[in-house]
Amino acid sequence: MIKSVLQVFILAGVVALGACSSTSVSTTDPITESTPRPTETSIPPTAEPTVIPSKPKELPNTSTSALLGVEPNTTYKVDMATFASLAFEESELPAAPGAVRAKWYTSAGRYVVAYVGLDPLETDFLCPGNSILTDAGFNFVSNAPTEEGACEGFPTLTADPRVGPIVCQGSLLYVTAIPSDQQGILYGTLEALTADGALIGLTSAVQSSPDIPEINLEEFCG
Repeated sequence: MIKSVLQVFILAGVVALGACSSTSVSTTDPITESTPRPTETSIPPTAEPTVIPSKPKELPNTSTSALLGVEPNTTYKVDMATFASLAFEESELPAAPGAVRAKWYTSAGRYVVAYVGLDPLETDFLCPGNSILTDAGFNFVSNAPTEEGACEGFPTLTADPRVGPIVCQGSLLYVTAIPSDQQGILYGTLEALTADGALIGLTSAVQSSPDIPEINLEEFCG
């Protein structure tokens, strides 16, 4: 009897224990956690800075200036060997007559001429030149190339490294061999070699003046 009762109690305990173990939470089961996602903030694109192109410096006004090729005998084509005049078409000229103005200045003790109206992108293979006519005749004559070989065969090609053309501020300038204390008629010329080996050009002439503006080329072209 006692043995039977004990068996019943033991059996009941086993059943109860089984029931408890079937409803318990396993410590090895994964626990799903809800992880909050960070708030996405849209970042506006970086604006590109506005680049304002610098305005080219302007040359001062000068009354000592003249148009190229508008006066009689200021356009020409000559044989380089004999200097005999040759016939030519206006389209052969380095610039159209009246399209370019030679404006005169002084700088560091020399005359400087600016060829205003000439596109600096179209100055390849030109041979500009300058001189002054005084009571003693033509003096300080020089030519210098805008590109190597553009003055080949010119008898007045200068060897002075301080003399010659420079392109700055959108203009073709020429530092001449003429001292700024000289007074006379200033000639500003654009010349070039043709395909047949001739020289073609157009020139201008203007009386010098003691009030020609002085410019600082380093500051102007810098």
